Amino acid sequence: MELPPGSRRTRRFCSARCRTRCWRELRARRAQIESGGEALRAVVEGRPHPWPRHHCPECGARWHYGDAPAWNHKRADAAYCSPRCRTRAWRKRRTVQQASPGDASE
Repeated sequence: MELPPGSRRTRRFCSARCRTRCWRELRARRAQIESGGEALRAVVEGRPHPWPRHHCPECGARWHYGDAPAWNHKRADAAYCSPRCRTRAWRKRRTVQQASPGDASE
């Protein structure tokens, strides 16, 4: 993303959100390297990494579980990538159940 017009020359991030995201990623990477994380060394060296991946059935996003960095870590049994997708899926299921004819009509 481009920096806002009139920004100082030393500005590196377009927003506080991007700055915070970068800081969290760097902190997680440093923690993995210091703890001897094999997965992160594989990524740094360009080898395939052993982090298992999950797939969100609602939006298609992918995330890691296991020893993945904290900024991209979810529970091993998580089915959706976020509460937003979980709620969206629940609402779809609810409308399908309400729209289908039930046994009460017979």
